Amino acid sequence: MKTRRRAFSLLELLVVIGLVAGLTFLFAGGLAGGGRAAVMHSAQATLANLMTAARSKAPALNRKVRLLVHVDPAQPERYLRLLVLQVGRQSGASPTEWDTVQRVSLPPGVCVVPAALTGLVADEAEWKRVSNPDADLVSDLFTNQALTYALEGDDTAQTWLGVAFTPNGTLAALVTGPPPKGYVVLAQVQVRPPGSYGPGEPPLRLVDPSGVRGLVLSAYGVPAPLNDRNAF
Repeated sequence: MKTRRRAFSLLELLVVIGLVAGLTFLFAGGLAGGGRAAVMHSAQATLANLMTAARSKAPALNRKVRLLVHVDPAQPERYLRLLVLQVGRQSGASPTEWDTVQRVSLPPGVCVVPAALTGLVADEAEWKRVSNPDADLVSDLFTNQALTYALEGDDTAQTWLGVAFTPNGTLAALVTGPPPKGYVVLAQVQVRPPGSYGPGEPPLRLVDPSGVRGLVLSAYGVPAPLNDRNAF
């Protein structure tokens, strides 16, 4: 019985590795361009790989899995760049404890755009979707998907956005409610010098809305790349 379980786990692991490798190959095609485009490609591939890993781990481990994005301006070095993959320690839809299995920081100069632009842009009129000029160019997948949580080793809880996957591998709300829908947007940023912003204000500014990239998740949580502003 133990032998069968080990073989199955190995097969699951190989499937996950294959999915991640395939996505890496898909996204890496644009890296040869160099410069900012290469950095954006790298960030997009990183995000897609983590989404795929979260979706694959959930049924493989029979646990709820979530991907968190740091959104607490009190930690400038993490803000909108630190991504954390966690697995529920208990089975079921609402585990009370979580194990961090991976922490990844996006490349310098790139961030995940949160669900609102407040304080992040000089002119919100420039940050509108092409498909709907009345809608902001934000990561609406994370709308109402927030929590406070203290990572292992942290003294205080911080604020996070994110998305979760059920043990069946389907998309789920981070805390409660229906499964989220929408885009995840990546943008270039400029870091604000210390002392140039007040407590609680974003420590960076989004720049160049024409250079955004991102992902859209299917109803089953499968990520698809969005490679320019016209895709949003």
